Amino acid sequence: MKGDRLAIDRQPELQAHLGCETDGKIRLKLAFLQCFACFQPDFEALCQAFGIATPTGYWWIRNWNQRGYEGLQESGGENAGRPPLLDDFDILHLASLLKEKVCWTTQEIRDLIKANFGIEYSRFQLARILRKRLKMHFGKPFPRDYQRPANAEEILEENLNKVFKELKNKGLKEKDIALGFVDETSPQNRANTVRMWSFQSSPVMIKNTDHFKSNTIGFYAIKGNSRQAFLENSKKESIRGFLEQVKQANLDYKAIVVIWDNYTSHHAVIVKEAVESLGIYLVSLPSHSPDLNPEEYLWKSMKRELSKVFIETEEEMKAIITKSWDTLSMSLTFAKHWIEEFLIGNDCYSELCS
Repeated sequence: MKGDRLAIDRQPELQAHLGCETDGKIRLKLAFLQCFACFQPDFEALCQAFGIATPTGYWWIRNWNQRGYEGLQESGGENAGRPPLLDDFDILHLASLLKEKVCWTTQEIRDLIKANFGIEYSRFQLARILRKRLKMHFGKPFPRDYQRPANAEEILEENLNKVFKELKNKGLKEKDIALGFVDETSPQNRANTVRMWSFQSSPVMIKNTDHFKSNTIGFYAIKGNSRQAFLENSKKESIRGFLEQVKQANLDYKAIVVIWDNYTSHHAVIVKEAVESLGIYLVSLPSHSPDLNPEEYLWKSMKRELSKVFIETEEEMKAIITKSWDTLSMSLTFAKHWIEEFLIGNDCYSELCS
């Protein structure tokens, strides 16, 4: 704070203006700048001696250095604060550098700033800049399979439209149709997937080292009633049984659209026979494209909840999973982007709504 990176430019021009200035307010600013330039006193003490707030002093110096006499004619500065080490132009330059790739570690960005601007920030300072000035987000990237088709979204839209057209041809309307996603997960009691604040640099959380997991399946409904269950396995008989539960939860609908992946048991004959008798219409996701199933994000939130607590038994873990599902599945937040991309503005779906 004691004047680092603070300097007065245009000193000959400053002395010339000070000698002939008649406006009292401008002369005060010029005198402040001259005192700081000549004597380099404690900055806060100098501001106090001139009867101005410290942020105002920073404002005057910055305006003079950038715009000279014209800058001093501007009013304001009460809430300006000290100029950041990276000014607005630097921030724009930094943003262009960061856009060269999708994800960065904190240390990579620190090194980038040091190399390009000669400035070193603490991790805390850098986090504030990235969040507040660059509007960046900090989190774990969602992994995307390298085998994912480049046109995965187009494939899914085509698969959806086939089903929507089939339902329209059968005379069904949007109000007659439940729609949602089916997916499985196997939460574990020893998972550690949540970031937590602590006064300790390396905090410790006590965990049950006895390993157990619960094979969980869910129907996350965009429209209709969601359903969750625990399966002994992922075999075709278990999948058929769960689809029967989905039907029971949505008896008020004439048809149920289920969007899911291409797991082997999903294509079994007994599963196909079951969906036909239950009035369920299947939409397959493109291969290697779990990111197109919003339920994946629901599971991620659920696992964060599990990682925050000590779990003694599998029964206790199942109770937490069920409670978390009941809460999370009520929100469409996880599917907001999916709805915007695949339903809103989709002509085939709009025809069902008309």
